[in-house]
Amino acid sequence: MNDINLAFCINDNYTPQLIVVFWSIMVNLHSGRNVNTYIFSSDISQASKNRLYKMRLWFKNLHINFIDVNNAELQNMPKTIDYISAETYYRYVIPELLPDIDKILYLDADIIVNGDISPLYDTDISKYYMAGGYDLYIDDIKYKPEIGFGQDELYVNTGVLLMNLKQMRTDNIPKKLINTTKKMAGKIKYQDQDIINIVCRGKILQFDSIYNYTSHNILKEKRKYKRAVIIHYTGANKPWLPDSNNPMRHLWRRYAEKAAKMNNRKIRVALLIDEFFGGAGTAFGGYGALARKYIAKYIPNDDIEMDVLLGTHGHRFTPRKYHVDNVDLYRLPRKHWASRLFLRIKNYDVYLSIELTDDWVLRHETNPNKKLILWIQDPRPKSAWENTIDTMQSIKDPCFYTQHIYDTVNGLYLQNRVKFISQGYSLNKLGMELYNLPLNTPIQYLPNPIEMDMDFKFDIKNKKKQIIFLGRLEAQKRCWLFCEVAKRMPEYEFYVLGQFFRYPEDNKRMMSPYMNGDIPNLHFVGHVDGNEKAKLLKESRLLLSTAIWEGIPISWLEALSYGTILVSDLEREELAGKFGKFVGEISGDGFDGVDKFIPAIRELMENDKLYIANATAAIEYIRNRHNIPRFINDMRNVIYQEL
Repeated sequence: MNDINLAFCINDNYTPQLIVVFWSIMVNLHSGRNVNTYIFSSDISQASKNRLYKMRLWFKNLHINFIDVNNAELQNMPKTIDYISAETYYRYVIPELLPDIDKILYLDADIIVNGDISPLYDTDISKYYMAGGYDLYIDDIKYKPEIGFGQDELYVNTGVLLMNLKQMRTDNIPKKLINTTKKMAGKIKYQDQDIINIVCRGKILQFDSIYNYTSHNILKEKRKYKRAVIIHYTGANKPWLPDSNNPMRHLWRRYAEKAAKMNNRKIRVALLIDEFFGGAGTAFGGYGALARKYIAKYIPNDDIEMDVLLGTHGHRFTPRKYHVDNVDLYRLPRKHWASRLFLRIKNYDVYLSIELTDDWVLRHETNPNKKLILWIQDPRPKSAWENTIDTMQSIKDPCFYTQHIYDTVNGLYLQNRVKFISQGYSLNKLGMELYNLPLNTPIQYLPNPIEMDMDFKFDIKNKKKQIIFLGRLEAQKRCWLFCEVAKRMPEYEFYVLGQFFRYPEDNKRMMSPYMNGDIPNLHFVGHVDGNEKAKLLKESRLLLSTAIWEGIPISWLEALSYGTILVSDLEREELAGKFGKFVGEISGDGFDGVDKFIPAIRELMENDKLYIANATAAIEYIRNRHNIPRFINDMRNVIYQEL
């Protein structure tokens, strides 16, 4: 069956009514056909868009598209009816704004659909510009002769129009509508409705009034009321007004009540992650910090609820549940059928993952309509391991490259079930390589958020000649290079903020020569968070990054937010180059590259003018791009759009 295409021209104030219209259309559609809606507006807010997107929870065959109309010519068209807005003129240009669509059903938003619209949509209008319903009100007031129409000639109410867009484009009808409106300004009463009838005169097919049953039809054709498919609440007596006495108001209010109940249903999001920043015994790290401190903390609201899925655990039949920070965390059972049962019961609407380190959940989700939002954070294709990470010799973290996980993501992409977002443009090419994606794959930019003290006032007098390392003590971070720099620069204080977690014995062995107190200006603080970490960041002048590989570290963003600028052998988003010094890549264990850090550090420590310029620019950049309100807005919008 062909899709049904619907058009609406509204302003933001009409969003509540449009929700009711959508609900009434979809619950009465018996065919199960796809319904593609196109909403033409110049001011509809993102919050209103999200309310409409939420209807996808109930109707997977409902597809919602927003078309921004930025047309001053249409905005300035004459208005002769108080309660009709400028958006009504947007109908003129629908054929041009939808060049690939040949047929559409235009509907006003002050309607209710009380039956299946398929028979109307399937009407053959190949020989006409459009089809419409006879306007009994215009007939009764004897208005038609004022615009040159015979009293018995067809004049339609334009609140419901089945439009032949292809023919309208061919005959340049949009331009004729605009020109005729300008020409006849002051000569017509019913603005665009008059113009549509005049321009399309003789090329409009009349359909039964049950498809545009107006507030005047109930007075003249009461016998048709029970058969009416589209009820049109014409005039100022709208059914949602408290004092409305429209005889058909009760029908609209019944649909509105059902639509309101529907909109109360929360969106169920499952966050797929293997770290929760110490919660449920997981590691402390960047992914876990994002999951616990930002996503699970800020994204749930009156519309969105969230569970965290940490993979599997030892029990075969039952999930293991944790509760951390008012969020439920689960480890799924090892038996395949038990995991599938768990996911069917939970019935999540959408999955969200920071990268993807385990595909157990996705392999056991049996509903082919469920989508994954994949946030690219630190993609490591095989080439990154072979050419960079594996050049380390003394110690290295085990390679966690897992082809079947990346194949799972690629398979979902081919099914149009993945929405890619990325914390940085510099990571996109790596992500495409990792998941074997085409180079034109759309990836939405969504920068990481960080907690920052917006009241912080940068003052170089409060900055000490000290340098910090912030991260887990693991092989890829190469903290030993930080220690080697400290040994060679005794004039500055060096602080290591972090602890061992994965493979602690190997990493302690590598770090032990530096932890015996023989380097007086080197201090191991351990894991710090909250006010203690913020204090050290505010006081320090530089953050030294020695890792062989990173995504865009949260530690960088946190440091920059307080004017603690970067010296790094790794570059991402040009952050080190813009707000500090990029010293060039250092491969392997890195001992032969330690001297690269020395002049960069010394220049930024001793050149106050250069340091202040970098620090103040960094603070402004981070506050504008990585603030939490922006993150909340962007991430919620992605969730709504991917339902």
